[in-house]
Amino acid sequence: MAQIQILGSAAAEGIPAIFCNCRVCCEAWKNGGKEIRMRTAYKLNEGVRIDFGPDSMAQEYKFQLHSENLKHLFISHNHEDHWVCDMLNYRRKGFSVVDEQNILNIYGNQGVIRQLYKYFWDKLTFNGDWKKFRLNPIVLEAFTPVLLEDEDMEFYPLNADHMIGVPGEYPQFFVFRHGSSWAMIANDTGYFRDDTWQFLEEKKFKFDLVITDCTGGIRDGERGHMSGKWVLMTKERLEKLGCVSDSTQYYINHFSHNGHATHAELEEHYNPYGIQVCYDGLTIDY
Repeated sequence: MAQIQILGSAAAEGIPAIFCNCRVCCEAWKNGGKEIRMRTAYKLNEGVRIDFGPDSMAQEYKFQLHSENLKHLFISHNHEDHWVCDMLNYRRKGFSVVDEQNILNIYGNQGVIRQLYKYFWDKLTFNGDWKKFRLNPIVLEAFTPVLLEDEDMEFYPLNADHMIGVPGEYPQFFVFRHGSSWAMIANDTGYFRDDTWQFLEEKKFKFDLVITDCTGGIRDGERGHMSGKWVLMTKERLEKLGCVSDSTQYYINHFSHNGHATHAELEEHYNPYGIQVCYDGLTIDY
C-alpha cells in the first residue's frame, strides 16, 4: 500500500486569499481547520514530492517534511504557485549541510527547467556546475516514463490543458506507480487534451487513487482549470475507459475562493458523486 499527503490544497491566492474579504475567505478566517488552504503540493514519500511553491517553507515546518531527505521533485509547470526555484539556492555550502552524494533531481517540462536555469544565471554566480548546489535538472517529455528504481516508482507526465496560448509552454500532470498501486494527480488542467485521453485509453491504467483539479469549485468554469460539470465529466469518462472503478478513491483539489464554496459546500456538492474533497494535511492510503 502507498500513501500521499496533501501539503496544500489551494490555488494561487490561497484561502483565505490575501487582500480578500469575500464570503469564502471570511468563513475560512472564522472557522479555520479545513478551510485554511496553502498552495497545492504533494508528498508521495520522504524522497518524492510534486510541486514546490511559495508555501514550501511553511509546509516544511507544519508537516515536518525534512527536505534534506528529498531526492526527486516533480514540477507540473512554472506558475509561481507551483514552482519557486530560488529556495534551491540554499542547497549550496554555507547555507546548509548537504552531503556531496545527496543530489536532488528536478523533473519538469522545458519551461520549468528553463526558469531554473534563468534564476541561477541571473541571480547567482553560476557557471553551469549544478554539483555546487547538489541539483540535477531533468527535462520531462510527455508520455515518456521515468523510472525511480530507488523508490519503486514509475512516472508518466501527461499533457495538461492549461496556460492556453502561451508559446512553448506545455504544463503536465502525472500518472505514477508506487509499488503495485497506481495514482493520478491532475491539478492545473481543464478537461484533458485529446492526446492525453488517447494515451489513457491505450495504456488502460487501473487507478487506485485519482486527484483532479477543482479550482472553480461548484461553478462551471472555463478551460485551463476544472470545476462543476467538468469534474463530473472527467470522472465519467475515466470510468468509461475502465481507469476508474468503484474501488478507486476519487478526490478533488486545488481550490480557489473564486469557486464560491467552503469545504462543507464542496463536500455537499461532490460527495453524492463518490468524490471526496482534499484539505491541507490529509493523508491518503491507497
